[in-house]
Amino acid sequence: RITCTERTRTHIAMFNIITAAPNEAVIVSGFRGQRVVIGGCASVFWCVETHDRLYLDLMTLSIKSVEAETAKGVRISLSSTAQIKIMSGDGHKIDYDKVKLAATHFLGKKRAEIQDAVHRTMEGHQRQVIGTLTVEELYKDRASFSERVKELVDPDLLGMGFQLVSYTVTEVDDREGYITALGATQTASVKREAEEGKAKNESQARIIVAKAKAEAQIAEAEAKRASSVRANEFAASEAESMRDLQMKQQGFQKEVNEATAKAEAAIRIETAIQNQKVVKQQTMQKVEEAEVMLQVTEREMERAKAEAEGASGAKLIEQKNNAESRRVAAEAEAYEKQQL
Repeated sequence: RITCTERTRTHIAMFNIITAAPNEAVIVSGFRGQRVVIGGCASVFWCVETHDRLYLDLMTLSIKSVEAETAKGVRISLSSTAQIKIMSGDGHKIDYDKVKLAATHFLGKKRAEIQDAVHRTMEGHQRQVIGTLTVEELYKDRASFSERVKELVDPDLLGMGFQLVSYTVTEVDDREGYITALGATQTASVKREAEEGKAKNESQARIIVAKAKAEAQIAEAEAKRASSVRANEFAASEAESMRDLQMKQQGFQKEVNEATAKAEAAIRIETAIQNQKVVKQQTMQKVEEAEVMLQVTEREMERAKAEAEGASGAKLIEQKNNAESRRVAAEAEAYEKQQL
C-alpha cells in the first residue's frame, strides 16, 4: 500500500530541473511539444522528453578568400571579420520563433560545426562579390564592398535563423604586387594632391591675409574719416552753440540797456518834474512874499497917510510903485520858470 507522501516522492523523481543562462537557449522536446527556455528553468521528464542547448552569444568569424578572381581577372586575397549571432530578439523582447528556426538547422551540433557552416556561407558570398568588382573599386571603397556582401548574405543567414551584426574588411592583398603598385600610384597621387592642396591653401592663405590687411586698412581709413567727420561736426556744433549763446547774450544785453535807458530817462523826467515843482513852489513863495510885502506897504501907507496925509503922500506912492514893480517882476519870473 502506497501513502500520499510516497506517491509525491515518486512523482518528483520522474523529471529533472534544467536551467538556461541569459546567453543560451534550452530547447525541450517531447510529449508536451517543443519549448524554448532562455534565462530561466524548466522540468524535463525522463524518457518522454529531451533537451539541447543553443548558444545565443556573438560568434566572431575570420573569413579569408584566397586567390579570389576580380572582375578583370586579377587574383587577390581578402580577409574580413564578421560578428554573427542567432536571432533571439532585439534585447527587449525574445523572438522564440527565430530561435526555433535556428534549432531546426543546428540543434544538437557542436559550436565549431555551427561556425563552420556559417563561415562557408559568408566566404562564398564574399568571393562572389569580389568577382563583380575591380581591384581599384575594392581598394578605394571597402565600405561599399561590405554593404554588397551584407546585402547578399543577409537573406541566407535569416533563413538559417542567424543575423549579421557586423562585417569589416581587414586586409586586401595579391601575389603579383598589383595592389602595392596601385598603392604607390595612389600614394604618389595623394602626395601630388597634397602638394597641390598645400600650394593652393598657402596661396589662398596669402590672398586671405592680403585681403584682411586691405580690409583692415580700409576699415582704419574709414574709422579715421568717421572720426574726423565727428570731430568737425562737434566743432561746428560747438561754434553754433557759442554763436547762439553770444546772440542770446547780446539780446539780453540789449534788453538790459533798453531797460537801463528807460529807467535813466524816467529818472531824468521825474527829476525835471520834481525840479519844476520845486521852482514853482519857490516862485509861488516869492509871489506870496511880494503880496505880503505889498500888503505891509499898503498898511504902512494907510498908517502914514493917517499920520501925515500931505507931506509923505508922494513918498508913499513911490514906495507903492516900487512894491508893485517887484510883484510884477516876481510873477514874470515865476511864469517863465513854469514855461520851462
